[in-house]
Amino acid sequence: MLALNRLRHSFRNSSLRNKLTAIIMLTSAIVLLGASLAFVSNEFFIFRRNVALDLRAMAELVGINSTAGLLFQDARIARENMSALKAKPNIQCAHIFGKDGLLFASYFRHEKVPADFKPGLTVGDLYFIQRKPEVTGLAVSDQVFWEENRVEVFQHIYFQKEILGTVYISADLTELHNRLTWAAGITLAVMLLSMLLAFLLASRLQRLVTAPVFHLLDIMRQVSTEKNYQVRAHKNSDDELGTLIDGFNHMLGQIHDNNQELKDYRQHLEEKVEQRTVELAEARDQALAASKAKSIFLANMSHEIRTPMNAVLGYTQILRRDTELTAVQRNALKTIESSGNHLLGLIHDILDISKIEAGAVELRLEHFCLSALLEEISALFQLRCTQKKLHWQVQNQVAIPQPIYADQGKLRQILINLLGNAVKFTDNGSVTLSVERLTTPADGAQALYRFTVCDTGPGIAPAAQRSIFEPFQQEQAGLDKGGTGLGLAITRRQIELMQGRINVHSELGKGACFAVELPLQAGDSSQFPHAPAPILGKMRLRAGQSLHALVVDDIEENRSLLAHLLGDLGIQVALADSGAAALAMLRQQLPEVVFSDIRMPGMDGVELIQAIQAQWVTAMPVCIAISASPLRQQNQEVLDAGYQAFISKPFYFEAVYEALRQHLQVEFEPVLAADEQPVVAAEIDFTTLKLPPALYQQLLEAAEFNELTELEQLLVQLRSGEPAWQQFAEHCQQRLDQYDSSGIIALLESLADAQ
Repeated sequence: MLALNRLRHSFRNSSLRNKLTAIIMLTSAIVLLGASLAFVSNEFFIFRRNVALDLRAMAELVGINSTAGLLFQDARIARENMSALKAKPNIQCAHIFGKDGLLFASYFRHEKVPADFKPGLTVGDLYFIQRKPEVTGLAVSDQVFWEENRVEVFQHIYFQKEILGTVYISADLTELHNRLTWAAGITLAVMLLSMLLAFLLASRLQRLVTAPVFHLLDIMRQVSTEKNYQVRAHKNSDDELGTLIDGFNHMLGQIHDNNQELKDYRQHLEEKVEQRTVELAEARDQALAASKAKSIFLANMSHEIRTPMNAVLGYTQILRRDTELTAVQRNALKTIESSGNHLLGLIHDILDISKIEAGAVELRLEHFCLSALLEEISALFQLRCTQKKLHWQVQNQVAIPQPIYADQGKLRQILINLLGNAVKFTDNGSVTLSVERLTTPADGAQALYRFTVCDTGPGIAPAAQRSIFEPFQQEQAGLDKGGTGLGLAITRRQIELMQGRINVHSELGKGACFAVELPLQAGDSSQFPHAPAPILGKMRLRAGQSLHALVVDDIEENRSLLAHLLGDLGIQVALADSGAAALAMLRQQLPEVVFSDIRMPGMDGVELIQAIQAQWVTAMPVCIAISASPLRQQNQEVLDAGYQAFISKPFYFEAVYEALRQHLQVEFEPVLAADEQPVVAAEIDFTTLKLPPALYQQLLEAAEFNELTELEQLLVQLRSGEPAWQQFAEHCQQRLDQYDSSGIIALLESLADAQ
């Protein structure tokens, strides 16, 4: 096989002339070989037939001449008749057997009886034993037998249609072998002469095919070497080779024309390149300007929307604390705050998408415990699943507390969005969160984690599994449950920002599974952040403490709002409408804390903090930035500039409380109005109270997620019902005024059996 492959490879790589010659020679050899084999075979079979006919004639002649000897039992006559066989030198021996099958007379070519000859030989010994037939009892018949080196003939002797005996003749095949040798020699000689003639003819005739091809190759080499595309190949025939030459000449013509065009084009290439370079530079400048304009528009839109929302929501919170409000006024304020928070949520979702598309979102890396985050999320959704009678399960295969260095906020939002959808769309069955580590990291390296959220909800149609990750795309189930259609879009963008990916597998009626794979870097447990203690209820500075604050903002509503809030806390407040005015007031009296807006005409917040750092190096007050900007990189720039804290507009009282406690070490104490009488939970038994199922579920979810504004709105609906509902609403309002979400959850859980 190896030799055959080498021969095939050698033939494939040989020249066209050699291939054509080899094909002609091989074809001629096969034809001649076939003809020679036919000739030798025919000679062989004809000679065999003639030998058989000749021997049978000799046997018949011997039998006729020996009839008298057999009749009169005179062996001498028979031997004399067989002596005529000497004329046939190929006959080795002959025997005549009588009617009884016994040997009657014999003839040997050399007139000497062989040593192995048996005198008692019978015709059956020669016919049956030598032939070894399967049935030896058959009678001897006229027959010719061919052996390896001899031929044997059995011929009966008849007299008046009666068998008198049998003639046996044995002849060698020397003549046949000589004749075959002669025929083979003649055949070989003819083949050699024919092959020589074929080679001479092939060497001449292959030029009819190879000459045009070699001419074409010469033209091709000339064109390749000289780069002269004006030469042409000469056509000598109208066959396929002529067509090939026409095509080659046509190709040369096209190349020549293209080169001429390219040459002409090259002469003006520099001008075109310069022109295109200018156009690309203009396009680049336009793209950069558009991107910059988009970023500016994003920041301006966020600031312009969040600034008035700060005043709306802030004054709503202040007015709600006024104990002299009527029930109608309180309900109106709750509606304003609820609508404002809902609008703010929509704005946040839209800005998240815009920030991601503008590349304005960055990761805020921190060290945290993955198991603690999972426990926090599990506690959040355990109660929701219990209330909906769903089986909640967390399969955490990362058993040991694993420190992670990543954006904990985005990871929390990703899981809450996916789990929130799972609980929302699942009415029966279970919701499962599973976490596994796919790769083991080295020290400080990243490992691949998979977070899978599975539910037994209605499932997602195959056609919709791609579109659900696009902004504002919702299926009918999503429209029925409500929402903006931005949750999954933001989730996917955040996952991609964290260099991860999300896949969904779902069948209609069989639930859905969302699998998130994220590369997370190992963290340091010694750098875990410590959560501040919450501040609940209406607060004031503890007795004996005092605090002076300066509020700097170019918008009067924002100054008044923050001044009102700080005044309620017992803090003395001074106001400035610009950075320059703030510096002038600081020179007169240096407060303990400065609240400053960032975007102001003239001297902005960054320039103000730089001026404060330059003038009050040793006695610098605590500076807290307040801005409506949603961009985290800008927030970090503000902190890097020297501000100790950053509060985003619209701000809530809790953020201000915590900033004061953390950076000024002041203490607050709750304030209870004289006419406020707290309701003790033990005095009223609500365990048998039955609420509308939908309203009960909404109350529970709002309390679990600490959505205070939504709780206010739901309590307004509850007050419009039965007296028992109104009493329960007032009791929850008492808890809500103290920001006691856990107390509201406990109250709602006590009603679970009655629902």
